[in-house]
Amino acid sequence: MKAIHVHEFGGPEVMKYEEAEDLSTGPGQVLIEVRAAGVNPVDTTFRSGAHPLSKSLELPWTPGIDAAGEVVEVGAGVEGFKPGDRVFGAAMTGSYAERSGLNGLRTAHIPSNLSFEDCASFPVVLYTAFYALVVKAGVQPGQTVLVHAGAGGVGSMAIQIAKAAGARVITTVSSKEKADVASSLGADVVVNYREEDFAERCAAETGGNGVDSVIEMVSAENFDGSCRALKKEGKLVLLGAGTGKNPVGSVTYPPFYSKDIDVRGMSLFNADSVFSDMLRQVNHLLETGKVRPLVGEVIPIAEAARAHEVLITGKVPGKIVLKV
Repeated sequence: MKAIHVHEFGGPEVMKYEEAEDLSTGPGQVLIEVRAAGVNPVDTTFRSGAHPLSKSLELPWTPGIDAAGEVVEVGAGVEGFKPGDRVFGAAMTGSYAERSGLNGLRTAHIPSNLSFEDCASFPVVLYTAFYALVVKAGVQPGQTVLVHAGAGGVGSMAIQIAKAAGARVITTVSSKEKADVASSLGADVVVNYREEDFAERCAAETGGNGVDSVIEMVSAENFDGSCRALKKEGKLVLLGAGTGKNPVGSVTYPPFYSKDIDVRGMSLFNADSVFSDMLRQVNHLLETGKVRPLVGEVIPIAEAARAHEVLITGKVPGKIVLKV
């Protein structure tokens, strides 16, 4: 088989598509023939060496978490799958490859109306958005949620999940093109943060009260603004600092403490206890069409370096997907 290998940490150019050892199926895994792999911001931080866990990786290392393909073999302890099934899920061995071992607990069947490319765009962003909104923020019907980067991978899923939950959605974008995408996904209010203060707009849209919760993907730049946008005792869920951004931010204490803001960090690595129930609810959203994919560009796996470059620019709405 062939796979993308990282022999040393660095820029996108360190990724090489080359021959790799064949995989065997481990306990709790579903071995698949990969047809498409999703590209996520966390892939770029691991590849560059900036992620805190990068030092624990054994080189050469294969990037990628999201994968969709056909089942080759099912490992011990996994039920509900058989060879030939079309599935998507979270890769344990790196998804930028011709074959990958998926986590059996985080693997799902592909709905008949969706393609491999569609479903490769889902796992991380869909599970992340659901975990942030439903588990961490506890979104309720009638609430107002601010979703940053509404035309991005997580943002596009968060808009749809919030609307399915009966919430009103305000979202931020950086261009007219992205505003159109966010609106098409159901966002009630779209704010171009380059043209107006999103916190002031949130106040105006909520009668001065502020939003119930914020789903924050660019905390290195937005933390203070998100605090200003929230109501008293609102929830601020932190998903990341921002793709290619400095991971260090600053806090201006008022209104952080003056509003009793509830700040919640989150990582899917810590979601095992709720994942089974979360997967069931997420699959229902997919099967009923309440959540649809937003694939921005499909790029051949041999051009993974270009895929990372495109992702970092932030100019393409939705998810970048590698075709294997």
